[in-house]
Amino acid sequence: MTNQQRIATGRIISDMIKADNIIEEREISEMKSLMRQYNITDEHMKSARGIRFSEAVNELTGVGGLTRKEREQLFNDIHKLSLSDKACVQKEALLLLALKYCLVDVDGYKVRGANGRLVKPKLVECPATESALADPYIVYVESSYDQVRNEEISSQFKLMVATAKLYGINFIYIPELVKEFMSMRRQYITDVIRFMDPGLSEGFIQDIYDRLSSMTTASFFKEVLYDRLNVKVDADIPPSLLINIGTSVVPYCVTEGPVQYYTEYLCLPLYAETMQVVEDVLRTYCSCVSVQFTQVTNDNIGHFRYFGFYKALFDYLIAPPPVEPDIVFGGRNVRDNRHELIFRYGKSMEKKIQVTPQAYNLYLEIAMSGKGGATKNERVVISRLRSKITEVLTDVTYSAKYMPEKVCNRYKLLIDKSKLFERRYTDHQQKTYEDLPLRTKGGAIHS
Repeated sequence: MTNQQRIATGRIISDMIKADNIIEEREISEMKSLMRQYNITDEHMKSARGIRFSEAVNELTGVGGLTRKEREQLFNDIHKLSLSDKACVQKEALLLLALKYCLVDVDGYKVRGANGRLVKPKLVECPATESALADPYIVYVESSYDQVRNEEISSQFKLMVATAKLYGINFIYIPELVKEFMSMRRQYITDVIRFMDPGLSEGFIQDIYDRLSSMTTASFFKEVLYDRLNVKVDADIPPSLLINIGTSVVPYCVTEGPVQYYTEYLCLPLYAETMQVVEDVLRTYCSCVSVQFTQVTNDNIGHFRYFGFYKALFDYLIAPPPVEPDIVFGGRNVRDNRHELIFRYGKSMEKKIQVTPQAYNLYLEIAMSGKGGATKNERVVISRLRSKITEVLTDVTYSAKYMPEKVCNRYKLLIDKSKLFERRYTDHQQKTYEDLPLRTKGGAIHS
């Protein structure tokens, strides 16, 4: 093994030990034994904290990775580790499922993509905002409509759902999900979306509903998984199952510094009839797990589900695109007499926060020219502003630019002035408006 492969193996060992949230003495003993077997040092284990589970598995299976024999041996050792406490729970079984397909079964794959190249099982991930493990689910994905696969699933959908549910797993087929939501009243759906995020503009709420009502499996893959979430899969992916295996935390076991969460998936190209592949996955999962979990679901027609895949889908739809928004100073809202700061991503996508007149004018001053000599009260206001902005700007890659930062005893924003606008309403009801660039205006704006 290379040093990188030892680090990757260390991450896999660590994830398996932590999977059931209990670290037993026997598990630590097994870990030490595996570290000696694979020549893994404490330094390797320390470095393993900084990589994802999926990254570790792909390191062992990519170019220059382990041989088939070495991969099989590692899988057997990890499987033994999972049983060292006499039980293999759901999270451990999902990790073993991923390892089984990616380390052991990967060599037998003969599925080819649109470009003619072999497509093998792999682990992919996308950033998440929380570490809670969502209810496990399997979702069918495709990059373009495949008539044979869709006819297979449509004809056996109820059987697939019932079979998967026996193992506490939800089977998701986008056309059926859309049909379920479209059976509900439009006003009910838009009211729920507004409840989930009161800061959304009316235009964006309607846009979410329209995208949901017209969503296909291919558009879900392209617009949600590929474009919005940047899940690292091929753009021309063949018909596949995407299986949620849990959340990876980077780094783990530390008390300082930023922590990133990643939702990870096993991407499994369909190598046989869809029902057979689903049964194979469930059979493999069942052979690993020793403590069964039954999924509690709400099967009442017409009820909005907000858990598992359903929650994840709406979190994705509501999430702003990964771009830096403009700041629009909206002034006082006549309906509730509160001042609005608007983060504008596009024509229909806006995130709003309501603030006091003092906070509004202070943020404007900081954005335009900076603020020096802030009083104790103003520092408290700035702290509250940072908290509110953190709630609506969840993309950590750019959100810091919108936070008042103290630079040389002066609070500033680190964004370009071209992204600052003022909203000027053209009617008393504030239904029509135009957004004017602040960089071309002089003096204070309305408050």
